[in-house]
Amino acid sequence: MQGTSQFGDVPLVLQDKPSADEAGVYLATARGYDEAEGVTFKVTRSGDADFRLVTTPPKGCVAVMAIVRPTRLVLCADEVTLQDERPKVLAVVRALTRGYTQAQLEPDEAVAAMDGQVPGLSHDRLSTELDTVASTWTAGAKFFGELSPGPGRDSTIARDARNQE
Repeated sequence: MQGTSQFGDVPLVLQDKPSADEAGVYLATARGYDEAEGVTFKVTRSGDADFRLVTTPPKGCVAVMAIVRPTRLVLCADEVTLQDERPKVLAVVRALTRGYTQAQLEPDEAVAAMDGQVPGLSHDRLSTELDTVASTWTAGAKFFGELSPGPGRDSTIARDARNQE
């Protein structure tokens, strides 16, 4: 693991509408998994950022980790950040991997973490949705985040982050 402030604040843009597929992000921030890896997630729903959770990566953003399989929701990293700051990208992936893995193991805690950070959510709806979607995060994968190779993807990041744990 990296030192607490090695990479500093890391803006992470999520989709417009909150969903249970973000539970791992919120559990990672609530439990400090991000800071343990040397990054501090600054979660937002819009704006410029080196990291995004998206269904289709925008131009200049490379998919580095599958969140919802098969490649329905991915973490993408700015291609310059990926090239110049690979250790930072690996730290982000490790923190999210831990958050999502724990969200699958502790869904009630994941819902509580998201509930505490996102105003206006229905706790019961979120809990029901998480029960439905959590299995899609690892369905058919050898490990959480596994991304198949292809254009606009770097399938080595999630694997390398896993090997550094």
